[in-house]
Amino acid sequence: MRPRLLRRAATVVAALAVVAGCAAAPAGDAPETIVFLNPHAGAYDDVVAEFEARNPDIRVEQQSVPFDQMVSQTQARLASGDTSVDVVSVDPPRLAGMVTQGFLTDESASADLLESTSSQVGINSVTVDDRPWAYPLWTSDAFLFYNRDALTRAGVPIPGPSDADRLTWDQVLDGARTVAEADTARYGFGIDQVDRYYALQPILESMGAGPGLEGPDSLTAAVDTPEWKRFGAWYRDLYTDGLAPRGVDPGQMADLFASGGLGFYLSGASSITKIAESDLAGNWGIAPAPYVAGGPVVTPTDSWGVGISAYSEKQDAARRFAQFMTLDPEGVSAASRTMNLPPVATAAMPAYLDHLAEVAPAETAGIGDLLEIDLERHARHRPTSVGYVQFETTLNRAFTDLRNGGDVDSVLATAQDTLVRQLDRQRELAGDH
Repeated sequence: MRPRLLRRAATVVAALAVVAGCAAAPAGDAPETIVFLNPHAGAYDDVVAEFEARNPDIRVEQQSVPFDQMVSQTQARLASGDTSVDVVSVDPPRLAGMVTQGFLTDESASADLLESTSSQVGINSVTVDDRPWAYPLWTSDAFLFYNRDALTRAGVPIPGPSDADRLTWDQVLDGARTVAEADTARYGFGIDQVDRYYALQPILESMGAGPGLEGPDSLTAAVDTPEWKRFGAWYRDLYTDGLAPRGVDPGQMADLFASGGLGFYLSGASSITKIAESDLAGNWGIAPAPYVAGGPVVTPTDSWGVGISAYSEKQDAARRFAQFMTLDPEGVSAASRTMNLPPVATAAMPAYLDHLAEVAPAETAGIGDLLEIDLERHARHRPTSVGYVQFETTLNRAFTDLRNGGDVDSVLATAQDTLVRQLDRQRELAGDH
């Protein structure tokens, strides 16, 4: 059931005519080549092919770099005024820093187009100082995947699929311990994005902790509060107690679940195809992401968008590609199929849900309603700050230390001290721009 998502999609199609325009290369002229820097090798092949078929006057050259090198590549190339990059993938929490450094074009002229085609939560993710500086492509959510056979054989109830069925973390971990004790899966529980702030922020905030950055400019660290320490002990104990696996990278977690190694698995929609095509096919399900009893339900949101380099000498062509990829339903659908991530363009949502229904019809039957409720009621953005890169890097390192059994007070005190120094420096640099 997808009522409001589908209704809104039907109202915005007319606004997309401006995006869907095609142009032919003048006879004898070679296509203009633009360069798209991104961290998702292979994910955009279909959308590039479709765009080039419609726009023979433009050719798109993809330059894909590993995820953990994207920030350094962007910083190095755009800070030096490199004109060879025209379109660049943008992670929303890093947007403020890119804007402050003058890396991106102001897309305010497309504000009305964005309003008529995209969800507000997506527009917010690319807005700094009330102006859009990029085009939002995907949003995101987290779900509780479960191994039906492992739960059934251990006597653990199968979770329901709707918002009303949402479990608390205590209920999930009790079930995970039962699975582990019954030895129906190697581990009771696992998190897809191990040690990453994106995955852990919702749990922190459901426990009553703040996001870790405070103040009007989000440059004041607050990661050693009692609530953060409570979370630190909770997270460390998942691993020291053996409930969740140590030494498994994020890129290996979906494989571990798909091979039957986990009872419960916190992940996003990007895992669906891999699981549906694995030996676990037909033996798994999706439930809402858990919350902490007595606390609010908090779910993640935001995903990658695309911006236009302020140093590009081909900004008109770059903008045509960026708008096709993020606002045109066919462009968005082509960009969403490989990664399985929910689109921000509302007109593309029906095709996205249909695609999930083809991949895993029974398991994803309620995912449209759940996405809508989570995005409207429970989603929390990551902090927008010129110091986000330093914040995330320092915290991800602290989460790793906790997972390895570090002392909670010591790990978080070190992170707090480091962030105070780093954010003071970022405040100074921001004042220089």
